[in-house]
Amino acid sequence: MYSIQIQNLNHSYDSIEVFNNNFLNLEIPKNQANKLYGIIGPSGTGKTTLLSILGGQLNPKTGTVLIDKVNIYKVGDKTRRDIISVQMQTATALRGTLRENLVFGIISDEKLCSDKNLIDILKKVGLWSLFEPKDGLNTLIGEGGVNLSGGQRQRLNFAGLYLRAKHYKPSLILIDEPTSSLDEISELAITQMIDELSQKSVTFVVAHRLKTLDQAVGILDTSLISTYPELKFYTKDDLMTVSQYYRDLQAGKAQLEE
Repeated sequence: MYSIQIQNLNHSYDSIEVFNNNFLNLEIPKNQANKLYGIIGPSGTGKTTLLSILGGQLNPKTGTVLIDKVNIYKVGDKTRRDIISVQMQTATALRGTLRENLVFGIISDEKLCSDKNLIDILKKVGLWSLFEPKDGLNTLIGEGGVNLSGGQRQRLNFAGLYLRAKHYKPSLILIDEPTSSLDEISELAITQMIDELSQKSVTFVVAHRLKTLDQAVGILDTSLISTYPELKFYTKDDLMTVSQYYRDLQAGKAQLEE
């Protein structure tokens, strides 16, 4: 059984309160075929903050985060990396060659890091045609990915996450806005890869487009946080009942926000 728990969560930025004694208690059988869960909500309601707290990048003012009963703020980076794989919206560490970006931290996995496998993944995310005419896997990536567009950085970032998740087989994968800068073909490929990862690991996705969550088992709507202290993943039918924001999304009266 996978277990994701947050207890007594409080956090604010300056005087703006994001979480106020919120809690999460999610248990998912390891043999559950689909473990994809979505996170939506208006801008400023804590979507990215929640992922940063769950991933160990942001220590909340108060609260405990337990992944499979492990307090992620009381273990080292290596243990966290074994338990959680994270892709946030921006990738500030991009540097070196294309290959180095992809295999960082997993270079010992020869099969996963083979040229053939790396090229196959780059083809899936629509990047190989960009790098093949240059120096292929040896193409230099500028500091912070400055020579790549936002969508290209996003695809490269996701390819790295996909490889890490395949290597570490974490309990939890956290992905923030995976398709917000992508064309429909690339979006479809990455959505399919996310669905593949969610067969093995619990996968939380902050979505910019509702169709990214077509296969989601449940959806957490952060517009409800101020009303309901439980951070609950609702079925789509139940969310239609409790959330005006979600009803507006479905009716085309609102759009998902970053």
